[in-house]
Amino acid sequence: MIKLLKLQKAVFILIAGILSFIAYKILDANEVIGSIYLQMLAGVLVIIGALWLLYPILFAKKDNDGNAEIITDPTVEVPVDEEDKKPASE
Repeated sequence: MIKLLKLQKAVFILIAGILSFIAYKILDANEVIGSIYLQMLAGVLVIIGALWLLYPILFAKKDNDGNAEIITDPTVEVPVDEEDKKPASE
């Protein structure tokens, strides 16, 4: 699903934000003066990653009925679920 919606870069940015926050906590425990910059970097990366995850939802094309049509990556093959053919029983 992440690859289908082209969200891999957003996930990588979120992971980088989390890793930089972990590095900040380690450096802050050792009382390194410049550790505050890693905290700022972590916050910026998490905000950018979160906004990037919202991108397909915010910019989805609407069809005539008002339903959102999310554009996916055409190179990714989507597995089609086959419906079970069961007789209707009532």
